[in-house]
Amino acid sequence: MDDAAAERHMVACVNESLSLYLMSNARFMCERLVADYPSEANTFLLATCCYRSDQAHRAYHLLMGSQDVQSRWLLAQCCMSMNKYTEAEQALNPNSDGTDVPNGAAGFYLLGKICRLTNRHKVAQSYHKAALTLDPLLWSAYEELCMLGGEDDAAQLLSNEHALARNNVGMVPEHGTPLAQHNINVGPPPSAAIFQQGGRGMEVTPLALTSTSVADQFPVGRQLHQNDYPMQTPSPGVFVTPSPSGYAHAAPPALPYRAAPPPRGVVTSQAATPSTHPAPSPTQTGASNSQRWKFMDDTGKLRKVSGRLFSEPSATLRRGSRVAPAPLDSAQKVQAALQARQHRETQMALERRALTGATASTSGASQQSPEMGAAQGQKTPAGHAAVLQLLQTIGEAYSLLSKYHCQEATVAFHKLSPAQFNTGWVLCQLGRAYYEMVDYPAAANVFEFARQADRHRLEGLEVYSTVLWHMKREVEVSYLAQEAIAQDRRSPHAWAIMGNCFSLQKEHENALKFFQRALQLDPSFTYAYTLAGHEYFANEDFDKGLQCYRHAMRLDPRHYNAWYGVGQIYFRQEKYEMAEYHFRRSLLINQRSSVLRCYVGVALHKIGRAADALEQLQSAIDADPKNPLAKFEKAAVLMSQEQYQPALLELEALKEIAPNEASVWFQMGKIYKKLEQHNDALRHFNTALDLKPSSSDSNLIKSAIEKIRISDESDDEEI
Repeated sequence: MDDAAAERHMVACVNESLSLYLMSNARFMCERLVADYPSEANTFLLATCCYRSDQAHRAYHLLMGSQDVQSRWLLAQCCMSMNKYTEAEQALNPNSDGTDVPNGAAGFYLLGKICRLTNRHKVAQSYHKAALTLDPLLWSAYEELCMLGGEDDAAQLLSNEHALARNNVGMVPEHGTPLAQHNINVGPPPSAAIFQQGGRGMEVTPLALTSTSVADQFPVGRQLHQNDYPMQTPSPGVFVTPSPSGYAHAAPPALPYRAAPPPRGVVTSQAATPSTHPAPSPTQTGASNSQRWKFMDDTGKLRKVSGRLFSEPSATLRRGSRVAPAPLDSAQKVQAALQARQHRETQMALERRALTGATASTSGASQQSPEMGAAQGQKTPAGHAAVLQLLQTIGEAYSLLSKYHCQEATVAFHKLSPAQFNTGWVLCQLGRAYYEMVDYPAAANVFEFARQADRHRLEGLEVYSTVLWHMKREVEVSYLAQEAIAQDRRSPHAWAIMGNCFSLQKEHENALKFFQRALQLDPSFTYAYTLAGHEYFANEDFDKGLQCYRHAMRLDPRHYNAWYGVGQIYFRQEKYEMAEYHFRRSLLINQRSSVLRCYVGVALHKIGRAADALEQLQSAIDADPKNPLAKFEKAAVLMSQEQYQPALLELEALKEIAPNEASVWFQMGKIYKKLEQHNDALRHFNTALDLKPSSSDSNLIKSAIEKIRISDESDDEEI
């Protein structure tokens, strides 16, 4: 028996099964292969079969102790699937100096992701910069870097002068010698802080991790414990989270492309919206008009304000083992590591090309490559330039969106070609931009087009469910949730959508179960932690809600919703200084939010800084003149300062925006009563009563009418 021929034939059979996606047969044949011909290469092939069969745990144990480069790469992937971040980092960077990281840019990207998940954000940024230095077309590293606040660095690394000079490895030139033979200078390293050694130089942050994994801390059926996190921040915040509204009345999107994109630099008007998509009907938006909201009065208690006041675009938004870093090393060491990595990539690229050519020359189905039937490609300088130009356009828009410059982001997305624009990913990002601008009807339109473009895409639709939650479209969000669960019960996005559906029905306990299920499936799902925090706040379980917000802030330090929520819980606890601090931290991330400025002003008013409060509220009005909450709160501050005439002017302007808002008329009646203009006060009280507020508000208005001639300086009740 020819053992060598038999081994080669079994390897070919395994590869054929993998190419045909017959995973069970591939595992069976590979087990026979390893039994007869045990070797590191055959063990790696068996681990590959297991990993592709969603058996990461088995692949992990097969690869333990292997020193082969690709075995370490697959081991790291298995560790990531099992949330073993320490072991994943050790597999990728065994020498802690970056000189032996497998797969170059992909390896640095994965190291950056590990650092982000283990709360080492500065080091994570450095790794992602290294990844983009080696491969500017590695979009996932660009996304991660933008998430960590490095939008400017990401844009620079994606620029022509940086990117065109770097990504020549593996390319075949149209004329002349292979590019792999040229001396490629990767330029200066992105940071000297990339490579560190265990135990020293740890990034100090209040959000330090415990040794317990995220998945262990937040499983279904297990309670969260506040002491798991030593972060000295307040309890999590309000159930309805704010959103930037500096461009609350941005024009709706021109969707989808029919022939040509709209003029560059111009956001199209209503006329540009396709006629095939009807405008939201009154029945769709009417439900939100009757919604009532609660806000704090001067005593710290909740007072009700009719939802009509806050159904405008400025309404608040609902929703979104320690790994030791190493000591800092020199920039020269980083430079040498990057150059050594690129040299190894050059050699590997040449070997892969030679291997591909040898495989293609064989005959018979059993000799076909694992990628048979897939589109075959080849890297060339011309192709690289074309792809780079596309990613630069997308990157510009994504960077603007990451900085919450949403109006500019919508313009940038419209620069894409019609084919690229009408894809699920782009439309979901555009929908998110309109969502952040609190233009819910436009966001809903865009997300619906995204579903038409990619019917089975679930990623990003959790934001769509939040849009429907705000618009109180119970039927639509219920249908979306059922369809998402039917498509993929193992998708965390599907369970987040289901949680929003039950939250809209006020079934907070069931909503929490679904958000927890989403977190079981993806422990790094930041938005699910935020949504769970909202539900805990709705149940007034502040300690557990705080844990959720802390998780969100640890995973994404620029998740402004979590900072806002923490501020709201401090506000509820009458810790106004801490509330103001967290509102400001949220505003620092999302500087264009009129709503966040408004809440900073409210907190300043509570701590006795009326002048600063009026300044913040005026800036909120300037950012969005249609923001009713800012005008209402400014009038309240002016009333507390006995500036009744300026308060009346603000309420008169607010009355033009929300003429059917009973609370506005009631506040104006109270001012006229204080000015002893009883006839005007009575007229405004009766108008407020005619608007048919809730029964409790009606009783309050009737009581004020009965006491119209009685001085009640101590009566601070409000609706």
